[in-house]
Amino acid sequence: MRNAVTALITITLASLVGGGGVVYAKKWQPYQFKGDERYEYNVMWENEENKEAVYVFDIKHTGEKTEEGEEIFEVSYTTRGKLPKSELGEQAAFGLWGAYGISLPMMFLNPMYTVFFAEMELEVGEKMSFFGAGMITVTAKEKVGGREGLVCQFYQEEELIAEWVIDPSLALPLRSRLFEDGEMESQIELIKYTAY
Repeated sequence: MRNAVTALITITLASLVGGGGVVYAKKWQPYQFKGDERYEYNVMWENEENKEAVYVFDIKHTGEKTEEGEEIFEVSYTTRGKLPKSELGEQAAFGLWGAYGISLPMMFLNPMYTVFFAEMELEVGEKMSFFGAGMITVTAKEKVGGREGLVCQFYQEEELIAEWVIDPSLALPLRSRLFEDGEMESQIELIKYTAY
């Protein structure tokens, strides 16, 4: 009897630790930044003409704390792109996104989807219905900007609406693509991620 129990425990532990054992999927918490990190993205979209820009988001510890003891971070944003002289107006003074007329947060990830991603198990083959709004399927793994992520495709009925490549350890997608009528409308792709 003792040998049977020992054998059962050994087999169970081997299956949990071994190569063919249980795999625990990860969940993603969008916009949960760690600090001391820098994201650099290439942003492309279609309108009257193709547009392209670079977006850099940087978060650094200041070494300071609030009165309550909470750490304080310095946050900076840089956009780099090209505009003709005729478009050098008030929108260009406050970031290229105003001049280009696009919503950068919507291009990254529609805020209403963040709750669903926090509940979804991220592993290839996983599917999740968004309460009749559509279906997300994790289709593959892919490397973007030197990091590996999971490809998540969002369909409404049979139409591909969006695709994200997600590394659950980062607060932003590695890549985000939006589609309209089967054509890619915009793409944000990680060039480089740095942790300080």
